[in-house]
Amino acid sequence: MEYVWPRRAFGGWSVTLRSIGIVVLVTVIIGGLTSPAQQHLPEAIRSLANAAGPWFVGVLAAVWLGRSPLVLAILLGIAGFLLLTLSYGVVTELRGFPWAFINIWTIVAIPAGTTVGVATTWLRSKRKFLVFWGAAVPAIVLIAEGIYGLVVVVATTGPVVWILELVGGVAWMMWVWARQLRPGARP
Repeated sequence: MEYVWPRRAFGGWSVTLRSIGIVVLVTVIIGGLTSPAQQHLPEAIRSLANAAGPWFVGVLAAVWLGRSPLVLAILLGIAGFLLLTLSYGVVTELRGFPWAFINIWTIVAIPAGTTVGVATTWLRSKRKFLVFWGAAVPAIVLIAEGIYGLVVVVATTGPVVWILELVGGVAWMMWVWARQLRPGARP
């Protein structure tokens, strides 16, 4: 007798392995590049390496590309944030800077990863209501951080990254609306 729950929760072996591979590859690369980017990016966009929005979108894109069922998507979202933090830390240590694994980002991995998993699953839904909320999650992250950057830290960072995040969040919602949510769009 075959158990149905594990297949629904995790997909078949090929889906699971593909999803894990994508998340590991994407998050380890992004996390590892973040440390040197904090020092070597041009001044105008250096905030990109200190912003949470790009990490959130990176994990979301990796989990979405894997096309995992809900339970696996949530676990991969959490693992993605932990791998971002871990790979960032390894590269930071190799560069001679101190780093501790237990920090705000390892704690944030659980709610943020869960949110990413749910959002990516909803983005693939046939129900427009769920697609809207799945798309709204990264848009809210980008728009909120863009506003925060322009209001709170712009004097020390410059406006470029924060404006890009605002524009990215709005453009994302407009694209999703045009492709999937407008009346007459196919699900």
